[in-house]
Parts: sequence; structure tokens; C-alpha cells
Amino acid sequence: MRSLVLCVLVISLGAGGPARADSSTTTRHLLAGVQAFQNGAYEEALVELRVVARAADAPADLAFYLGPTLYKLGRYREALAVFLGSSAAPDELTTLYVGETYYQLGLYRKARVVFAGLHARGLGPVIDEAAVRYVAAIDLAYREPPTAQAIDAYIAQARDAARDLAVSAEILEEARAVEALATARHRHDEIAIALATTWNAIGRAKDTIGMLGAKAALPVEGTWQLARAYRATGDDAHARPLLQKLVTGGGERARDAAALLAPPSP
Repeated sequence: MRSLVLCVLVISLGAGGPARADSSTTTRHLLAGVQAFQNGAYEEALVELRVVARAADAPADLAFYLGPTLYKLGRYREALAVFLGSSAAPDELTTLYVGETYYQLGLYRKARVVFAGLHARGLGPVIDEAAVRYVAAIDLAYREPPTAQAIDAYIAQARDAARDLAVSAEILEEARAVEALATARHRHDEIAIALATTWNAIGRAKDTIGMLGAKAALPVEGTWQLARAYRATGDDAHARPLLQKLVTGGGERARDAAALLAPPSP
């Protein structure tokens, strides 16, 4: 997240000058939210920043302020949703908050990637030392292979977050990464199919293809999700054989597959 003090100066002195900034309702709420954050009044900051989020002229980097505010309030899943939904490239402090949000949610493999990346960038002693501490703590936690119970917990967490599919996908990706460290496969196909289903739902069909496309054999639901992904990317040459296989098999996805194979109504 950008320095909040610097943010106030930039907004006040930016294009259009102070008079223009003062006349903007959105700017006034953003400045009030920043001031409240600085004062540690995070609930007040959240109220102001929620007003900004609903505005037609909300800044593209609103996540730099709203995400950390939700983090400070312990609303980590909401904070992650804000960070994931941002179209603006985060700065180093925002990235640190993203890593800490992953960490608080128990998404340690994802957190490690963020902190290792910060350490590699050499951003100064404060951020660098924090990143090194997090990486060391995560590596220590994974000196022993993860248990089946730990993997189960991620699947349950993903189901609980299902109302926010982007967050659910992050949790399922974590489950997949953790399961890969286990001594034996545990719910491997279930994780992959749940992840493919979620990816397809949020427009990440190419990720589904990358995960499932090279598998020699898939259960019915995996075949269905892969066929949907191929169809979504316009690859009918790969989609049709999978759909026809489902129709021929006569299983629970046969009717759905037949509907996709049917020619569009005139």
C-alpha cells in the first residue's frame, strides 16, 4: 500500500488543483478514510472507503486502502477478495499486506511465494526482514509432510468461502499445493475437480485445461469440466469428443453434454 501520508498529498495536489479535489465527494470520503486509517479508527475508515467503492469515480487503486483496512479489522477473507479483485498493480507495502492476509488465512504456500518475491526484490531492511521471518516460519512448519486432516481443512474452508469464487479458488489452489507435499495422495481428484469447477465459473478455463488436459483418464465430472473449458476457449475439436463420450456413457452429465452438443436454435 502506498504511504497514506503521501496519498493525501498526491490527491490534494494532483491534476486539477486543491479546489477541484475539495469539490469531489469521492475524494473527500477517500481522504476521510485515509485519515481514519492513520488514526487507527479502522471501522470508521471502512465506512468511508465503502462509500468510495460504490462511487462511479472510485480510484483503480482503492484496494491499496480498503484491503489493509479489512486486514486490520481481522476480516481476512474479505481483504483477500478485495486484493484479488483489484486491477491496479500493488506496490511493495500492499504486497506485504497480501502476503500477511494469505498467512492469516492459513494459505501458507501462497504466502511463501509472496514473501519470497519481496525478499528477492531487496526493498529495504523493514520489508526484507519481515519477508525473511515469514519464509522461515513457513519452511519450518513444512519440515514434516502435511497431514490428511490439514488437507481436509482446506477443502472445508473452500466450501465455506464458496460465495466468493475467487477466494475459494485460492484456497483450493493452496489445497492442491499442500496435497502435493503429502506422503500420499489424499482427495487428489476431488481437489482438482473442485478447482476446475471454480476456475470455469470465474473465467479461468485455460487453467482448467492446463491442469486436466494432459490427464490420461478422468472421472465423469472431470471430463465434463474439461469439456466445458475447451468449449469456453472455442476449442471445439477437443470439446466434442469429450462431450460425446459423456453422452455415450449415459451418466449423470450425459444430458448436460447432449445440450452442449445440440446445434443452437435458429
